[in-house]
Formats: sequence, structure tokens, C-alpha cells
Amino acid sequence: MEEINSKIFLDNMENAVIAINVKGEIVYCNKMAECILQTTLENILHKNVTAIMPEVGKKLQESLKSRRISLDILRKGKEDLIFKVSPIKNNGEIIGAMSLFQKVSEVEKIIDGIDAYKRIVRMLDIIIEFPFDGLWITDGKGKVLRINKASEKINEVKASDVIGKNVKDLEKEGLFDKSVTLEVLRRKDSATIVQHIKGKSILSSGNIVFDDKGNIELVVSNERDITHLNKVREELKETQALAKRYQSELSKAQLKDLEKENIIFESKAMEKVVDAALTVCKVDSCVLLLGESGVGKSLIAKLIHKYSSRNGQSFISINCGAIPESLIESELFGYEEGAFTGASKGGKAGIFEIADKGTLFLDEIDTLPLHLQVKLLRFLEDTEILRVGGVKYKKIDTRMIVATNQDLEDLVKKGKFRKDLFFRLSVVPIYIPPLRKRIDDISPLVKFFLDKYNKKYKKEKFISPLVINSLCEYSFPGNVRELSNIIERMVVMTKSKEIKLENLPQVATK
Repeated sequence: MEEINSKIFLDNMENAVIAINVKGEIVYCNKMAECILQTTLENILHKNVTAIMPEVGKKLQESLKSRRISLDILRKGKEDLIFKVSPIKNNGEIIGAMSLFQKVSEVEKIIDGIDAYKRIVRMLDIIIEFPFDGLWITDGKGKVLRINKASEKINEVKASDVIGKNVKDLEKEGLFDKSVTLEVLRRKDSATIVQHIKGKSILSSGNIVFDDKGNIELVVSNERDITHLNKVREELKETQALAKRYQSELSKAQLKDLEKENIIFESKAMEKVVDAALTVCKVDSCVLLLGESGVGKSLIAKLIHKYSSRNGQSFISINCGAIPESLIESELFGYEEGAFTGASKGGKAGIFEIADKGTLFLDEIDTLPLHLQVKLLRFLEDTEILRVGGVKYKKIDTRMIVATNQDLEDLVKKGKFRKDLFFRLSVVPIYIPPLRKRIDDISPLVKFFLDKYNKKYKKEKFISPLVINSLCEYSFPGNVRELSNIIERMVVMTKSKEIKLENLPQVATK
């Protein structure tokens, strides 16, 4: 192997290095220093450092005289540099001085990384110590690495008395009659047993954590005192007596858990939205979904349909703003043969008829022309429609859900939306808040979209915690749709497996 000399070592440092002799002449700088100074060693060799970098030169000269180390910050172009100046000694004699540079932004990244690591460690400590169940963690040979407070209570021991000992020895000492950890190591697979500890019955389950080479790295075991299980069973019977009383609430919770695969949320704000949707899904009242573009109005509409009695029927979604005004009446209400030039023989059914027995979702309802607002009002009041060119009304049984990102009350005041239709649509209004007002949803949404696009494009990208922090600070004018687009773009365009801050689109860093 080729010997690594000092020049190779210094040129590969991430810090910039500049050295001067006692005359103040530059005698050396490494590659990083050349990059920062935008020059080469040949161009500045033997030149006075003060002429090249006045502030640093002054500090280096002071270091030669004072024999002391100093630390300061320098502004170089648009970048702040932190630099350390120290004398160079040879057999106790000062022969020069040197300065080490590093970008402040790099130092801040290191500090942010340390802070993120501390948060993760604290979170893991909370996860380990918080549960009611006991927790044992051993290495691949059975040596105890950690137990939580619940295990200390269950086993009536102190962590300090067992950490570092092997569970085989603890079994011999009679702490428990048999060890689930030893059973897991024997099987090389998960195991569940009932242990007996000081008159208690303990249900213990152990699981293996393998390293990258397939070797057993850790055994993690959970334990629970089941001595008082009969008492718990009696309490359960009493609880079941109240089940009917809370049946509707339980049903809603179950529905919400099922829907989380598509509607991702953790915020209280979105929990209220989903609860309202699940409440109204059992009746046929018209629902008005309000919220900015991209907040997920169509998902909530589909949720209402999915858990309604119309689930087995069609769900028709139409964006009123996407249909030309000249065509929208015939598209929605259909037309009779001969109604206009080019009309199909026998006429054509409209969207309302196609959605019969099902659910019709009209997005951007604010763009509906005033003369069609009258026909929509007639349908909402009498459940009847009239085809273009027709003379006979037809009964239609469809559930209406409408949505808008506009202020309908303001449009009513301006005469652009009918007041009577507004009141008819507002029977059950549900407001979906923008993403910037439900920051708790950003992190789970990022994970959801990352998994989605990793699968779609067959990638294995992962996101730096700093990126997630940055996304949480962004206002998202395009809401969830914009977040989805940002994640997709980073998955596609990022060359490395880790998506870092520099991979964020410029708009998301403002």
C-alpha cells in the first residue's frame, strides 16, 4: 500500500490550511484553501499573507508575536468562514504560524446533525422507558445491555444489578425460572413463554435483530405481568356492558384507522375533518367541502362515498371549471335528440343520470354559470333534472358533494353566485385547513409519498431529517399536492440514496 505523506493528508482535509513563515510569507496552502481563495499555491507562494488576506494576515502576525491561539470569523464573498490561528513551533522555537478555515454553514450542519442525533436518542429513551410493558435488550450472546423501569418493577431488581451480566447466569441465580432470551437464541427465531418470577406469572416474548451479515446482533424481549389477568377479565366484562353506548364512536374510530392508508394525518385539525366526514357519510345530505387547492377535497369526497350506503354504486367526479361553458349544461344534464346541431341520435344521458343511485362530486362549483345554478337548485330541492331540449323532468337519486376553493359568500355579495343555492349547498360545510396550518401532517405525508415514489420508480431513497425540518417550515401554497410533487421530483432527480437539503427545489427553501 502506498505511504500517505503529509501533503496528501492535508490536501484531502475538509478544512482549508494556510501556513506562513516568521516573515509573514505564505509557505503553504492546501487544496481547500486554494478553492476558497480562488487561486493556486504557485500564485501566492512567498507573498505576504496580509496582501492576500488582510484580516487573516493580521491575526497570523499577532499569533507569531503573542505565541497564542486565536479564533475568529471572516467574511469571504457571500460565505462566512470560521478560522483558527496558531503558532508553529520546532524544538520550542516559533518558525511560523498557520490558520485553519471552515465554512460556518458546514459547522452549522454539523451542529444540526448533532442536535438531530440527540433528539433521536431522547426519543428512543422515551420509547424504551414509556411503555407499561417490561423491556430487556441483550446482545447476540445474551449479555444484558439495558432494561427499562417497568422491567425493574416486574422483576424487583435494579438495572445496575443485571446490566453486563448474561441471562444464563441470571437464570442460574434464580431471578427467573427460564429465560425467553435463551429460548430465542436456541431457536434463532422469535419465541413466547410464560416465566415465573417471585410468585408472579410473566408473559415474555423475544425477537431477534440481525446485523447486515445475518448474525444475531440483539435480542429484544417484552414482558407483562399476567398474574392479575382474571381481575382484568372481570373489568373487561364490565366494560363490555357499556359497548352499545359507544358503538357509533368505536365504528368511526375503526373506519378512520382503515382509511389512514389513503388519508394520511396526525393533526387534530384533520382528525376533526375526518370525524365530520365519517359522521355525515351515513346520511344523504349535500356536503360542501371548502379549502384551498390541493388540500385533499377529492379524497374526503371519496371517503364519504366509500363509507356511505352507496358504496357499491358509482362515484362520479367532475371539475366544473374544466368543462367549456358551451358544453357544461349538456354534459351535466344530458340532451334529447335534435336538441342542437350535431346532437347524437336518440340523445345522450348526462352526468347526473350516470351517477343515479351513486354519488356525484362537483369540484370548483363556483365556476358553474348562473343559469345552470338554477337547474342545480331545482335538483337539490326536487331531485329532478331536465335534459337540454327536453320537456319532461326525470327523477334522479344521487348523493351530492360539492367543493370550492373560493369564498362563496363573497361571490354571493358580488352577484356571481346565487344566494338560495349557497344556502342549499351549505347544509353540511366541511372546511379542510391548508397544510401550513397542520404541520403535524407533513412528516407522515413525506413518509407516505417517499414510499409511494420509491415503489413507483424502483428506488431506495431516504430523506435527511434536516430536509423534513425544512419542509415543516415551508408554507406550501400548493398544499398536499405540492408536497407530493416535491417528493416525487427529489426521488427522481437525486443521484445519491440520501435526499439532502441541497436536493430541495429552490421554491421549498424559501
